[in-house]
Amino acid sequence: MNQIIKSIFLVIATTLCYTSAIAQQFEPKEFAGVKYQEFAKLSSDDKMPALLIYLHGKSGSGEDNERQIHVPSVWDIHDFLLKSEMSIYFIVPQCPPTHEWIAHRDMPGYKDKIFELIDHYIKECGVDTNRIYLCGFSMGAMGTWKILRERSDFFAAAFIASAGNRNAEPNEYLKTPLCVTVGEFERSAEDLQWFTSEIQRLGGRVNFSVLPGLGHREACGESFTAERLKWLFSHSKK
Repeated sequence: MNQIIKSIFLVIATTLCYTSAIAQQFEPKEFAGVKYQEFAKLSSDDKMPALLIYLHGKSGSGEDNERQIHVPSVWDIHDFLLKSEMSIYFIVPQCPPTHEWIAHRDMPGYKDKIFELIDHYIKECGVDTNRIYLCGFSMGAMGTWKILRERSDFFAAAFIASAGNRNAEPNEYLKTPLCVTVGEFERSAEDLQWFTSEIQRLGGRVNFSVLPGLGHREACGESFTAERLKWLFSHSKK
């Protein structure tokens, strides 16, 4: 009899663990034509959760609302948030193949859709406007630079991985704390080192890292460490 009871409890426990794991994964969604994946980790103790937006690189573009989360960096962030005590919405929008995050050559920009999505989470989900974070890799990092330039005092902090910033001035980035990474063998490494040092010299807050021995593709998988993410989320506009 005791063995039967133990078996029943084991089945229940296994089912609950499996259900919990599924509940803590991403959920595909769409708003105003924007396809995105959402990971929500909400606490009843925190009535105003934070919001994190991740802008993917070129390889994540598409219409399937899936490819954009199939990179190590997204899951590094996911795993960090899962272990943290934060109440947060983590959203990963997908840029269609007909666009780029910022207009480039013959490709129209898609960043205005990001603003619409952020406004939706502010109005409908009650996110804390003092704790809205933006991060991106490669093409997404270029979009992050551009968005920060247009809304210099909007975000609590930003994470920029593996993208230089042309046609901009360091003094345009003094209001947002920045975590910036680049692989040692990337073409933008030298430019980013100068650009971020100038931001710091002018009074901005920058956590800059050159990832030794890495090229562009490998840097994506090594950028979003727990230490850097902890630095990112330590900032608030309050």
